Amino acid sequence: MGFYLMRKIHGRKVNRLLGDRRIMSVESARKQARELLEKLNQGEDPLVERRRAAEAEKLRTLTYREALEAFLEQSPSLTKGTRKKYRESFVTFRDVADEPLTYFTPVRVKRIHEERSKESKARADQDMRVLRLVWNWARENYQTTEGEAVLGANPVSVALNRRRAGQTGWNRVPRKESTIPRAQLPDWFQALYELREQGDITEARRVSCLLLEALALTGLRFNELARLPWSQVDLKRGLLTIPDESSKNRRALTRPITRRVREILKQTGSSEGFIFPGRREGKPLNNCRKLQMELQERTGLWVIPHDLRRVWTSAASRASIPAVVIKRLLNHMSHAEEVTEGYIRLGLDELLDYSQTIEDTILGDAGLLTPRTTDGRLADLLAGFSEDEKQRLLLDLTRRQLGEGEE
Repeated sequence: MGFYLMRKIHGRKVNRLLGDRRIMSVESARKQARELLEKLNQGEDPLVERRRAAEAEKLRTLTYREALEAFLEQSPSLTKGTRKKYRESFVTFRDVADEPLTYFTPVRVKRIHEERSKESKARADQDMRVLRLVWNWARENYQTTEGEAVLGANPVSVALNRRRAGQTGWNRVPRKESTIPRAQLPDWFQALYELREQGDITEARRVSCLLLEALALTGLRFNELARLPWSQVDLKRGLLTIPDESSKNRRALTRPITRRVREILKQTGSSEGFIFPGRREGKPLNNCRKLQMELQERTGLWVIPHDLRRVWTSAASRASIPAVVIKRLLNHMSHAEEVTEGYIRLGLDELLDYSQTIEDTILGDAGLLTPRTTDGRLADLLAGFSEDEKQRLLLDLTRRQLGEGEE
């Protein structure tokens, strides 16, 4: 049993317990009711304020680790590589990952960034970007029932974006520009071919050689090509498609298949599942690190798969391929201000011509391109024809020849 305040205030029924009748006097209950009624009439509600304070306190205890895992759980579109990269931030925040997000003040963020920069400037910047992302996401998604944000300004932005006299912010590590120098392309390709032709080579190593060559001749990202299944390849039409779930920017890409790439695809030894199968059945190749080390021993060049993307892009530039075509073949997103590009529509035939030019440029620089005879060009052309199309073409040519003979 207890004392209650029951009124209709601002059109809303209010029923609040004031206290237990066994320990509260009538006068005390009336006094408390008058005080509560006055606050409610002024728009203040002690019960709501207590609930809000409890919610805010609960949200303030949300740790960095909990927030990051919650963010990853609610972001199904992120790739495995991106998830792994985000979780690697626990190395930088190893001592504070289980601290509440509110622990990360601008002063502490700056100190952590400076300490991590002594080991790796690039990783320090990268992990701070992850913290900034998680903070912004938590601020947007973790609010009180009244829609009020518990977290304030992002400490990463406050600590690193604003430079003051004598202070440093982001490390701003330059983008990697490693590639295979044009003059050393013959050495690299020769070493790749020699390793592939070794008598005791394993099947996985042979497929790795084919994959690296295909990466150099397509400019595709490692995971885009290594995880490509045969279901996304149409050799008859000469097309391959990178599905949106495999693409870095979640946008599908259809590319024409060039001559040498077609030969590579036919040599992988698989006809179903993944084009470039790994050691484990039903799994694709996940890396070529051992092959990269062997190539380094032979050439003195440490080449990672993404360097081959730069090889392709450099060759495209030397071949005077339009920038809009390079961007289209690389599946790079256009900036919003590049309005003109939105009106340019490139057909697959045009893309094939450009792609073949780039491939020929790379193979030519590597000393592997032999002059194409007329017979060779006809063979390339006929390779894409079906048997019915070949028969019709042969019949048409025969009729023309007979017609010229009659004249």
